[in-house]
Amino acid sequence: MVLDCFADRDTRALAQDCRSAVSPRRVSLDPRLLLAHAAALAPPSRSAGLVYGSGFEGRTGLLSRLASGRRLFGNLPAVVAAVRNPAHIFPTFDRLAIHHPEIRSRRPRIPKGWLAKEPGSAGGSGVRIASRGPVSRHTYFQRFETGRRLSALFLADGRRACVLGFNEQWTASARPGFPFLYGGAVGGVSLPPPVEADLRARLDALVESTGLVGLNGLDFLLRENQWSALEVNPRPTATLDLYDSDYPEGLFDWHLRACHGELPLRPARPRAVRAHAVIYAPTLGRVGDAFPDAEWCRDLPHPGALLAPGDPVCTVHAAAADGARALMLLRRRGDQVQRSITQATA
Repeated sequence: MVLDCFADRDTRALAQDCRSAVSPRRVSLDPRLLLAHAAALAPPSRSAGLVYGSGFEGRTGLLSRLASGRRLFGNLPAVVAAVRNPAHIFPTFDRLAIHHPEIRSRRPRIPKGWLAKEPGSAGGSGVRIASRGPVSRHTYFQRFETGRRLSALFLADGRRACVLGFNEQWTASARPGFPFLYGGAVGGVSLPPPVEADLRARLDALVESTGLVGLNGLDFLLRENQWSALEVNPRPTATLDLYDSDYPEGLFDWHLRACHGELPLRPARPRAVRAHAVIYAPTLGRVGDAFPDAEWCRDLPHPGALLAPGDPVCTVHAAAADGARALMLLRRRGDQVQRSITQATA
């Protein structure tokens, strides 16, 4: 049983039942619809368990209500709240000697060179260039640092971590006012051995300190031989797509097993380097008849769906022997999707 914002075609095809719980005002989960659909499709008395993805980082009260009476496979709401609270997670980084960019709870007197971040956001939607404009009372400020934007996908059992892979990520400025939307990632990234050893050791300490379980992600910057933590994503992340095929039963199965306290003896040997990219609508358009019906195109929109500029259209995937060839193939497939969108008038 699947509840999400989009209820895409391929999700509907794979689920026993799938319903959209999108807010009528914006692309966000509507609490009333979400709880009503959950009660109808999987009442607690008939629910085998609950697995959640993004959208709850800043809504742990809603997650608690959704999990009430159901077995939760993932981090408890209190854990999610703690690792996404800058007043908690950055002092934890400091205590564990995990380097991170400078953080401030108040706007710097000179905002140039700083980012303004909303702690409960996901997918880059809550990250802005700091300015003198209005911000919410929850906004915190992080000094902008250069470096490669990387992430670690890992399984955790509450005591230690099993890193499944390192990835390079990029952003997409597809929508005005949202310059850091998630654009995609390529897996199979190799770190300098001293950096990798240090990151793995400190990630084990972070898991033990926070009690993280299941699939999680750590976003970080890499500059030469120094890595710098940006944030923890305490739930399955989009990069699981880059490794899922390497596991016979899939990473959903390993997420459940890790929540039971079981980790793989070692990560699977990758059979390819994989990449994916979110394709955003460049202008007002519709999903046309030429939209690709291919295995490499997922999160499929419904035929004829109207797309506003900056709307996510789908996700394209590619796999090759190395990252450069995977990215080349990914760009070609992304261009094919873009060409398939027909112009529409309001």
